[in-house]
Amino acid sequence: MQFRLVPALLVFLGSYFPLALILALQDVSQQAWAAGLCTDWSMCTFPKFDHPWLSGLGIVTTGLCLLLTFMVVSKLRYKYPIKILDSKPIPSELISYSFPYIVSFMGVDYGSLGKIAGLVAFLSWLFLITYKAGQIIMNPILLVFGWNLYELRVIVGKHERTSKCLSKKILPPGRYLCQEIQGNYITDGEPCDD
Repeated sequence: MQFRLVPALLVFLGSYFPLALILALQDVSQQAWAAGLCTDWSMCTFPKFDHPWLSGLGIVTTGLCLLLTFMVVSKLRYKYPIKILDSKPIPSELISYSFPYIVSFMGVDYGSLGKIAGLVAFLSWLFLITYKAGQIIMNPILLVFGWNLYELRVIVGKHERTSKCLSKKILPPGRYLCQEIQGNYITDGEPCDD
């Protein structure tokens, strides 16, 4: 299955929900930070943002995209049988997702249109690379919610191959139903009958 461009973009944007939160925290006004933590709940107020529309738009957009990612994953139909000969967990490829987080601490400011434009250009370029490489579903935020990445040696049809797979469970040798997305597999980890 090949991800279409728009759903792929939504899955990609959902993985940057934590970045939107980081940028929003950096946009909280100095007066709100100077007020300290609120200890009397009846007197607490929502912190003021220097650029509330941009902060809110970032959080809402990436938050909705994250919810859509979970909807896409939950609606997948596992219909392709594969036989796993061997599997081993592999570390997620977090480097492409970590760059924007590092960038957020190096002066991205909602008050600077040039810096926001640069971040958008950077994320657009990362999206194109990730999409063309077929790695959209290898979303590291899924790790937080119990998904793991595995390298598999499988038999598909009558051919042996090596592939990557996202699974909610450990994958011992056996037969499984999977969905193939851009050359990678995703499964719920439930073995199926021969």
